[in-house]
Amino acid sequence: MAQKWPHPFPGTNWLDEAEEQAVLDVLRNGSLFRFYGPGKPTHAASLEARARQYYGVKHALAVSSCTGALMVSMRALGIGPGCEVILPAFLWVATVSAVVHAGAIPVLCEVDDSLNMDPADLARKITPRTRLIVVVHMAGAPCDMKSIQAVAAARGVDVLEDCAQCNGGSLGGRKVGSFGRAGVFSFQINKNVTAGEGGLIVTDDTDLYMRALAAHDLGIPWKDGAPDAEAGVNLWGQGRRMSELCGAVANVQLGKLPTVVQHMRRANRRIGRALEGMPGVGFRRLNDPDGDTGPFLAIILDNEDRAVRAAERIRAGGLANTWRVADYGLHVYSNIDSLVRKVPLSAAGEPWSLPQNAESVHDYAKGACPASDDLFARSVLITIPSRLSDEQADEMAAIVRDALSG
Repeated sequence: MAQKWPHPFPGTNWLDEAEEQAVLDVLRNGSLFRFYGPGKPTHAASLEARARQYYGVKHALAVSSCTGALMVSMRALGIGPGCEVILPAFLWVATVSAVVHAGAIPVLCEVDDSLNMDPADLARKITPRTRLIVVVHMAGAPCDMKSIQAVAAARGVDVLEDCAQCNGGSLGGRKVGSFGRAGVFSFQINKNVTAGEGGLIVTDDTDLYMRALAAHDLGIPWKDGAPDAEAGVNLWGQGRRMSELCGAVANVQLGKLPTVVQHMRRANRRIGRALEGMPGVGFRRLNDPDGDTGPFLAIILDNEDRAVRAAERIRAGGLANTWRVADYGLHVYSNIDSLVRKVPLSAAGEPWSLPQNAESVHDYAKGACPASDDLFARSVLITIPSRLSDEQADEMAAIVRDALSG
């Protein structure tokens, strides 16, 4: 009889009466808007307070999505026409979309065998027009932030961390999102913490926080539940507030994050140990094994054909949420057709044809990052459900081992 696996959506496996009670509290209070209402709203603010403590930062801002968090951060950081923003070849379409919407030019950087940004190639890609580096902690594992920050600091370039796929990850005990000028997180349903949708910006920079607070809504910051015209910050707002309902669920879920990560990491390691020593089978390099959140097991094989066959056999064995990285949809730069074809935002052609961007001419078709292309072709991602029993983990390992042996 085929195994019934837990859902592949990490946070949803841990939904219970705590989230239900939080939502009921919002409904009974009647204040679904986070800043005011018939009663005093508290949940979105409590989420921000919990986030400040958990990530070890001075400021946290809840927003409507991680895409919104990226766009708000770009606005707060002053990214616009004439700016180049360096991104890894393995990312998500929303990350590059935020750069394009800002009117800036994305620049692709190779990934290394961690499947994260390659610090050596990053150093080669920086130009006088580089204004921001966006690191993306992909598939649950942190980037090499020490090396990346050293490169960025030497050239005076800001770093923004996209932590959507690595919530709860850490390096040397320090949480991802707390290394760069700011960090962003997602609460979409695929993530370690979910409210169905939602996002978060964290930072230690008070001035940047105030700009983000303004940009995320009306163009001026909020203070004590009302817009603060005396704050001295004036931008164009984006209407990206988080609702109180979303804040209620996300706040409860964030409290469960250490448990969710612990379960995924444990199952991931158990499955990985069962595959060790197989000829031609390797694993992605982890910059800090103790900081990996574990939602994916990433296997790197010795050739492309074997990776294609392995992914097919693993899916046929019952693990449907398995992909060869090259086939992982809009996570791979060359699969993003709007990027490859440089689709403009309007008939005016921005950002590609803006005079401020005339010197920033880049190619995004397959072959732009050849080292990454080779890794993508040979790598397989296997989803690790967040609530596996040891017996289920062992059965998953047996399926994968059989597929790799074949």
